[in-house]
Amino acid sequence: MSTAVETPRELVERLFNGLPDRDPDAFAALMAPDAVFEIPFTIPGMQTRFEGRDEIRAHLSRWWSGSVAEVQVHAIDAAIYETTDPGLFFVENDVELTRAGEPRVRVRTSVNVVRVRDGEVVLFRDYMDTARLLALTERLREQV
Repeated sequence: MSTAVETPRELVERLFNGLPDRDPDAFAALMAPDAVFEIPFTIPGMQTRFEGRDEIRAHLSRWWSGSVAEVQVHAIDAAIYETTDPGLFFVENDVELTRAGEPRVRVRTSVNVVRVRDGEVVLFRDYMDTARLLALTERLREQV
């Protein structure tokens, strides 16, 4: 039986390692009850802030089962950068994915700011590539 305590970096690694599964329950389980998920630069009409574990879970459930459900995520390579604050991390994401009818590609999708406190994520700020996201949603709309 291990008594090792997970470091903040290990928690961030676990968070990003689980993202390809698109499991909103698993993601939300790593959040503090009052965590904040922010997307500062979104496509028009998209909410920019989600407060609390339940709201974050609901958002991800809708998002991952909605317009991006047609995109198959094979892997996420997260480059995690530590700061002088042991609970604050910057993360660059390269994602291997396949869109319907297109070849598998590796793209940079976002940069994240993640703050960990007392073994839980309290802030997840997602600076996603909104131009790529907008193009993807437009393509999916055209297919419908």
